[in-house]
Amino acid sequence: MPQKIMRVSLTLPKDLLDELDGALKAQSYASRSEAVRDALRDFLASYRWRQELEGEQLGAVLVIYEHDVRGLTDALMDIQHANRGIIGAVQHLHLDDKHCLEALIVKGQADEIRQLVDRLGALRGVKQAKLVTIGW
Repeated sequence: MPQKIMRVSLTLPKDLLDELDGALKAQSYASRSEAVRDALRDFLASYRWRQELEGEQLGAVLVIYEHDVRGLTDALMDIQHANRGIIGAVQHLHLDDKHCLEALIVKGQADEIRQLVDRLGALRGVKQAKLVTIGW
């Protein structure tokens, strides 16, 4: 049976849409829809992978955010303080006039790290929150 296709609408900043269109052209995508489907598959694969982590983990959480979003830096700091049991270190880097990157070195139970990544990624102004784990 063919898969049912549903139509949805997205609201994107112009610069993000322009970047998407450039990437589509460079990679010969047939449509924006096809590229968005691929991006969603990647997002969901990453989510499923995080959900499957178990036991003690060691890694880094990389967060890119807009530092001028009202209340965001306070929220980031509050979350970091609330998770000081699993965050061993934080490195801050200014990317440009608008964006910062923070690398949080984490060690702890998978469910605690997963909750940390989910909370950070859900904040308004956070562009990306990625978890990288390593075996040790």
